[in-house]
Amino acid sequence: MSLTIIKRTKSMVDPEVQGGILRKIAIHWVLFFVCNAIALMIWIRLFEQPDVAWGQTFADTMRRFLPFFVITAALIPAFVLDTLKLTNRFAGPIMRLRGALADAKAGREVKPLHFRGSDFWQSIATDFNALVDRSDLGTEVEKADNENA
Repeated sequence: MSLTIIKRTKSMVDPEVQGGILRKIAIHWVLFFVCNAIALMIWIRLFEQPDVAWGQTFADTMRRFLPFFVITAALIPAFVLDTLKLTNRFAGPIMRLRGALADAKAGREVKPLHFRGSDFWQSIATDFNALVDRSDLGTEVEKADNENA
């Protein structure tokens, strides 16, 4: 039996949840960046240039640590992309569950949930599918398959 890996076609499946997480991470990265810059500037001022004006200390800090600042800033897109991939692993399954629940609420037939192999909460799909099997929510084909099994 061959396993087919189904790749996601959307980066952001739940903009409310994933957007909130991305905003929080962006704020953390900006704070991290600013705190590091301040710490480096204070270090230089206290231990290397105690008699120099703060403006000169700031300029020296930026000059000396520019590669660090550039690399840190350049890593942000990679962290954002990785965070999107991670959040897809829980946002995607919950979005599918929400869709199935909306179908059930509207009285439409409910198809079994199948999450991707790397998704979180596989047991939710299993439990939901067991619930659908026990109720009258499933498709007619499913019910016939279950009766023939």
